[in-house]
Amino acid sequence: MDGVTRTPQYEDVLGPLAAAIVREVNARGEASVADVLASLRRTQGRDHAYTTIMTVMARLHERGVLVRERRGRQYVYRPAAPETELVDRLSGLAVDRVVERYGSAALRHFAIRLADLDPETRRRLTALADEPE
Repeated sequence: MDGVTRTPQYEDVLGPLAAAIVREVNARGEASVADVLASLRRTQGRDHAYTTIMTVMARLHERGVLVRERRGRQYVYRPAAPETELVDRLSGLAVDRVVERYGSAALRHFAIRLADLDPETRRRLTALADEPE
């Protein structure tokens, strides 16, 4: 379970396109759909449809990853919080969905994984769980 010690990133909780979009908005501080579209065309060499980027950004706004402000006829998006905070929140929501869907079976598997960890990693996880949110 090497992933326990590494810091999770957007790519771990968002799809590849959504992660690229959020990274672009973060790099700029704020960005419109057109800004992100132009940048992705340059950096990824892919010709995404404007409506695709617009839809993904709107969904990221609905999920609380991006905040938006109407300026004229368009929205300008900004990050809702720092990456570590957003990844932590989204990770928690993902765990909640797994537990809600699979109940005690999911919790049993979490417990088995914890039991398989070396004592130092278990100690670090316990310390993480005890940190205030």
